[in-house]
Formats: sequence, C-alpha cells, structure tokens
Amino acid sequence: MNKILFLILSAFLLNISISYAQKSKDTSSDNQFLLLSKKPYFKINFPAQYKLEDSKTEKGLKTMFYKAVYKNDVYLFKFTEHKNPAVSSDNKAYMNASLQSFIDGINAELIKKYDYKDKKGKGMEAFLTIPDKNLNVFYRVTIIKHVQYQIIVITKSKDKTEEITNFFNSFTSK
Repeated sequence: MNKILFLILSAFLLNISISYAQKSKDTSSDNQFLLLSKKPYFKINFPAQYKLEDSKTEKGLKTMFYKAVYKNDVYLFKFTEHKNPAVSSDNKAYMNASLQSFIDGINAELIKKYDYKDKKGKGMEAFLTIPDKNLNVFYRVTIIKHVQYQIIVITKSKDKTEEITNFFNSFTSK
C-alpha cells in the first residue's frame, strides 16, 4: 500500500497548473478533524487526523495537499487556486483533463464517471480501480470560481462507506 501511495502522491503532485493560494489554517484537534481556510474559503472534515503532505509553489502556483489514513483507507484533499477562471464556461473540459491526468498518473482504469450537483456546488465524480494493486479510488473534482478542489479516497472497498460519504459531503466552499 505504501508503494501505491507514493505513486499516487507523486502523480497527484505532477498535476499542477499556474496559480497562487494562501496557506490554509490547520484547525484540527484530537476530537475534530476539520480543515478550514478563509481565503479561498473552504472547509472539509477528515475522518482522522490529517497532515499537510505537500505545499508547492511552482511558476507562481501554490498547491496544498492533505492526507489522512483511517481504517486502512487513504483520504486525500488537494486545492489549487488559479489566477484565471478555468478553460470552459462550465469547467467540464478542465475537470475531464484533471481526471484523465489523475488516471494516467496512477495507472488506473476508469469504471464510471458522472456529473454531480448538490446545494454546495457541481462537479465530476469518478470510480476507478487499480487492478494490479486490488485498490479502488473514489474521486471528485470541482471548480468554484478560480479554485480547483480534488477529493480522493483510496480503498479496497467497492462501495462508498459511511466515512467516505461523510468525507465527500463535508466539503463546502463559496
């Protein structure tokens, strides 16, 4: 599992575009695993203690990447603030490119993808498998204004557990 995590983290960090982001505040504690940022505004609840895995600035772009492990599942959250809005009016082309880059980077197979919309926003979700590692990936990408958010869970489960659903549903942004 550690080798696949390294591969996934490496691929994930290669998927970087030009932008600028302010550092988010770590608001987690022993009983609460909330990540909160005021600019750009977002919050997400991890199921366990998370840590900042990487914060890179490249060509004026700052991307922040967080990880938590809970019950042998890996929970990942990444945000990238872009200087300009995404490449299409509905961001679909950009989200598709982001998903494809992620698939290629971890050598996964796409099982299904679909658009989602809820009161918090809209975006794209996908279910992937990494057959040679016997792992599955739940992936969500959304772009709100000029910020791209990716929420990912790597698990052996083929179904969204309550923890995975809660993690995805806990994300909010303005």
